Formats: sequence, C-alpha cells, structure tokens
Amino acid sequence: FRPIARRNLDEIYAGTCDGMTYKEIETCFPEEFKRRQEDKLAYRYPRGESYMDVMLRMEPIALELERTRAPLLIICHQGILRILYAYFTGLSREEAPFVKIPLNHVIKLTPHAYGCHEKHICLLKKDDMPGDGQDEPPSSI
Repeated sequence: FRPIARRNLDEIYAGTCDGMTYKEIETCFPEEFKRRQEDKLAYRYPRGESYMDVMLRMEPIALELERTRAPLLIICHQGILRILYAYFTGLSREEAPFVKIPLNHVIKLTPHAYGCHEKHICLLKKDDMPGDGQDEPPSSI
C-alpha cells in the first residue's frame, strides 16, 4: 500500500470546542451541548462544522473511492468513518451520525451488486483500552 493523506478525511472540526471532551463541552457550553443532542446531523459547532458540512466535504472522495478497484485501508476518526460506512452500506444521511463504529476495529466492506459484504475484525477489546474521555454521551449514540 502507498499511504495517501486526504484533507477531506479530516475529523469534524469542532470550532471553539476543538480539543474538548464531551464532558467539558457539557460543562463549559451547556446550550451547545443540548443543541447537539437534539440534532446531531445538522448541529454546527460554533466556528466549526456539522455532519452535513462534512458530508459535502467528503462527496468528492466518496466518488473517488467508488471508482477505485484496488483494496483500500481507510484510517480516520469515527465521525468520518460513520459517514463513509453509511454511504457505502446505503444508509440515509439521517442515520449516519448514529452508526456504531467500534474503536480499534477494522470493518471490511466488500462491494457486490446490491450493497456490501461486511466483516468486523477486533484489534483491541474495549476493556483493554484506557479511558480517553471521548465517549459519546449516551443520548447521542
């Protein structure tokens, strides 16, 4: 494989909340936290992005990935993986922010005529991972 960095695969930019945990956002910006909980798809962080913004940003790369015939390994943040997974498995954009993408897993998607075959490979179990403070609040998952 030849690694290629793609800027349109960067994580959702959280603007003024960038670098904060969900708990810190809830504490420092309770109204913003509440708005995100109410509409995760369209919510835009102050001076940042929403899932809808990122979907627009990712459209060219999704089309490029569809045309690729060689195997691909995509390593990126969960939000980006949710969008790609939803796109390639035929889920709606409304479902994309809520797709479960487990940490430290490889999800192998093999395209076929009417969708994708899917295989999950666990690299590290959740119980073996240190807490990083980035777990989604239960109501937004």
